[in-house]
Amino acid sequence: MNNKSFITFIIPTIGRETLKNSISSLINLKDSDWNAIIIFDRIKKNIDTNDTNYTNDTRIKIYESSIENINNFAGNIRNIGLEYCKKINSEWIGFLDDDDYLSDDYICKLKEEININKNIEVCIFRMGFENKCILPFSSDKNIIRKHVGISFCFKQFIAINDIEIKFKNIPYEDFIFLKLLQSKKYKILISSFVTYFVKTKPYKCNFYPKVLINF
Repeated sequence: MNNKSFITFIIPTIGRETLKNSISSLINLKDSDWNAIIIFDRIKKNIDTNDTNYTNDTRIKIYESSIENINNFAGNIRNIGLEYCKKINSEWIGFLDDDDYLSDDYICKLKEEININKNIEVCIFRMGFENKCILPFSSDKNIIRKHVGISFCFKQFIAINDIEIKFKNIPYEDFIFLKLLQSKKYKILISSFVTYFVKTKPYKCNFYPKVLINF
């Protein structure tokens, strides 16, 4: 793993075959300034050790978790990832599920948003689905349950300095996490860009209006 990176991605996995596609979307990012932490949830790591695309990439660190994960929600595993991230020199923390994809310009778009709004502490990217639905909707002016997912990233200092910033191990944990950040008055941007794709390969999307929260 690199000693320093712009962003570190936390990837919980239950060993889905699609994990290889998720990792490929990371490796194909145009901006290479990233690290990734893959945490296998109570199972042995099943990445093909003969696939040098993954095993030789020093930006990727793989862990196995033995923590009891009731109902198999991802909250507990993401919290383990947050603890690892506290020890890494990274400016941002992001997320990727093991059956989803990042667009190749994810980091480029994050840096573009930061250049425009330098005080951003949380960036919620819009999500694309196989049926071409995009969330949050263009009409959304706030963080709405079922309209947001794990397609966000936030400044590392929040995880380091705020002990209350943890995921609940329950449904809609990503929404609850974002609302906690909002309640603590962190500066949140709902981005114009669709950079996270749920169970589908990235495709071209329209430009959406920005939403600023707590600015």
